[in-house]
Amino acid sequence: MKKNIQIPQGDTGNERIIFVPERDGLTGVANISFGRYRTNWQAHPAHVHEGCLELCLCARGALVYECNGEQHTILPNNVFIVQPGVSHHLTTAHKGMRIYWLAFRYPKSRGTVLGLSTAETASLVRQLKAVESHVFAVGDEMRELFRRIFRAYDTIPKGAFRTLVLRTLVLQILLFTIEYTDNRPSLKTLAKISRIAELIAKRPSHRFAIAELAAHAQLSVSRFTSLFRQVVGLPPYAYLSKCRLDAARKRLAETDARVCDIAHDLGYASLQHLASQFRKTYGITTTEWRKQHALDGHA
Repeated sequence: MKKNIQIPQGDTGNERIIFVPERDGLTGVANISFGRYRTNWQAHPAHVHEGCLELCLCARGALVYECNGEQHTILPNNVFIVQPGVSHHLTTAHKGMRIYWLAFRYPKSRGTVLGLSTAETASLVRQLKAVESHVFAVGDEMRELFRRIFRAYDTIPKGAFRTLVLRTLVLQILLFTIEYTDNRPSLKTLAKISRIAELIAKRPSHRFAIAELAAHAQLSVSRFTSLFRQVVGLPPYAYLSKCRLDAARKRLAETDARVCDIAHDLGYASLQHLASQFRKTYGITTTEWRKQHALDGHA
């Protein structure tokens, strides 16, 4: 397997892995890449791609793209599309951020891509060119498709079968792009998600049901879960777990309540459940935390 790993000059903490699928016979796919940022890094200057559509998928963190002078915030499982000739750049790459890119090269007149027929290629290109530069939400499926592409490069020898696998995965990504392009939640919906997150934070002991929260937001469970993750950064149950642990830390530091009572009050199934989650998350026991952070008079 050959891959091009680029490290920004003077920066050994970040890297970008780049593949060139056209070398595998995937006409129309100029490159596919993955960026991992272990430090904050000022990103590329503004640039344009001649003849290529660029698709950017945020896998972790949050990033800001500037496109024709407008800024677009991209959250996990958000995609940003840039059409050929449009000036754009990633303003800043933050520590912990992970991004996938795909550059799709539009064919010349009556040319074909990805082994499709002339008519199929024309239909695909027509649909993609209709997508304006904007941010939209996708499910976990697209991130998994990118992961499978990189896994294919790692595990399948170069040849006809790898080309077939890569062609199928890339085509699925492009079709998902067309399908989800109008998946832009309204500001009203995002505000509802934020209010629900605030409610969870205020009532960490309550046994929230995802179906009830989704119904309150007037969304399906899957759509609610996807949007919640985009707005908050965590799925609903993971966020509830975080809020409970935050409340446990606060009570351990500010009260002399027994740990078993804290566990019961916060809705944990048992003292052992709280102790296990606490140590797994913070690396120390509840007793050690209390000793290190207890206020005077509550040691």
